[in-house]
Amino acid sequence: MTSRLHLLLAAACALALIQLASGQSKCDLQEVGSKTANTYEYKPVELTPGQTDWKVAIPPPPPHQCAKVVGTKGLSCDYDVAPSSFFMGSSALMIKRLGETKQTAIVYITAYCL
Repeated sequence: MTSRLHLLLAAACALALIQLASGQSKCDLQEVGSKTANTYEYKPVELTPGQTDWKVAIPPPPPHQCAKVVGTKGLSCDYDVAPSSFFMGSSALMIKRLGETKQTAIVYITAYCL
């Protein structure tokens, strides 16, 4: 009985890891400005379940890490359908979740710096 329980738990853990690894794999990439080798990565932003339209604010990076922003990249990822996104100037990324909103989506923002 105990070995069956261990086998069942191991299978459940393996399934959970596979689902976690696939994660938010449907993505939309938007870029504005120029790319440089010097980048500043913002903390990922989680889009909580239940809401379709989002405005993700992009604050200026710390001056000692990025003297001047010359470009920005936004990668918005969801589980089932890639979101639609566009930049509103350099201070916000607008996102529309197009699929189910039952799970958390995630947004990665990168600033390209001089």
